[in-house]
Amino acid sequence: MGGINGFFISILEGIHSFVGNYGWSVVLFTLLVRFVLLPLDIKQRKSMRAMQKIQPKQLALQKKYGNDKEKYNQKLSELYRKENIKPLAGCLPMLISLPLLLFMFSAMRNLASEQSARMLLGLVESMPALADGSSVLAALSAIEIDLSALAITPEQLESILAGVTLSADQVQAVSELATVALSTDQVSAIAKLLTSEQAVLINEQLEMVLSGITLTAEQAQSIAANIDFESWLWIKNVFVPDSFMNSILPAAGAITQDNASILTSLQLTPLDGSDVLTRANLEIIASFLKTPAYASIAQSLGADNFIRIPLDLVFFRPTLTLPASFSALFSSANGLFILPLFAALSQLFMTKLTMPGQKKDAPAEEQQVNPMGGAFMKWFMPLLSLWWCAGYNAAFAIYWCAVNVIQIAQSFCINLYFERKDRQAEESAAK
Repeated sequence: MGGINGFFISILEGIHSFVGNYGWSVVLFTLLVRFVLLPLDIKQRKSMRAMQKIQPKQLALQKKYGNDKEKYNQKLSELYRKENIKPLAGCLPMLISLPLLLFMFSAMRNLASEQSARMLLGLVESMPALADGSSVLAALSAIEIDLSALAITPEQLESILAGVTLSADQVQAVSELATVALSTDQVSAIAKLLTSEQAVLINEQLEMVLSGITLTAEQAQSIAANIDFESWLWIKNVFVPDSFMNSILPAAGAITQDNASILTSLQLTPLDGSDVLTRANLEIIASFLKTPAYASIAQSLGADNFIRIPLDLVFFRPTLTLPASFSALFSSANGLFILPLFAALSQLFMTKLTMPGQKKDAPAEEQQVNPMGGAFMKWFMPLLSLWWCAGYNAAFAIYWCAVNVIQIAQSFCINLYFERKDRQAEESAAK
């Protein structure tokens, strides 16, 4: 992974090599980022305090030249020059922080996707050999499908060869309507080009292979017990959202479910430059999630200890997932929804701290001077933080919460510093 995302991930991985835990690595990484941005934060706070001090003068200009916008802007610029104020200086940290937040969101998503895929591939490799001695990885990579019994017509054959991506060996086997080794995605693509009766026959062969990959209860429990999750405080897996609606491992997929929908639900997509998030690996993962073996492993970790309630809303039909019992909340749920709530509340507090709201009885002129203190800016970022931290991995939520805590502490200390300087200046002037 290259670019800015790769740069951030390489720093995070470097910290993790010393710390050994991604949750605390994210906290230390956040401290490093905020330390680098500290001079800009101080500059922003200084600019904001200067703007607040000249607000009475700015209001006076607005009352005097309110009907002449050109004259008002000219006098306002003169006031800024006289008081040595640069209004854009206060916007610079915000212009840097927002892209940084988006880059971190993308980097954490890529990191979580790669680590989750690596863990699931590790489960595949830890599976015992099948009855014929072959590995599960090999079985999922190349599923033997007999095309001779499907009565495929020459026209259908032509559409398959033209519409499905196949290797040279696969093209030859398909052309001869012989037994061919296909991935589950290739099987699904071929089935879409067949009649319903033919699609049933080819899917039955696929289901026979997947349903034959099983584990005993003891084997499933042993594999589940040996999974090395990246936990942090109350969160069992930092690459899954901190939510009571998420299990530690994702629930098993239905054999009839297509790979694309499974991967989309897990936020897994191929990534250039990654040796883990390749299309072939993701096909193996999606196929493995359909097997009874994976269902047994997930069940051992409590994936079935949830109630799933379909909601029939106007524009979409989501499924509400809740722990089936109070004990399942602590044993089977990945988190307790603490980080999303803390992110929203701390963001609300920080917004009030950095952008003071308007007084209810403030005149219209003052409200125009401070338009950023409106209800939109007050609630937009807290609601956005709640949404993102609830829907994406806990590693990103840890970053967001750590940023808020550090910025609140910085704002408090910077305010104390400038208030002390103001008092010293007033005492010096009084002497």
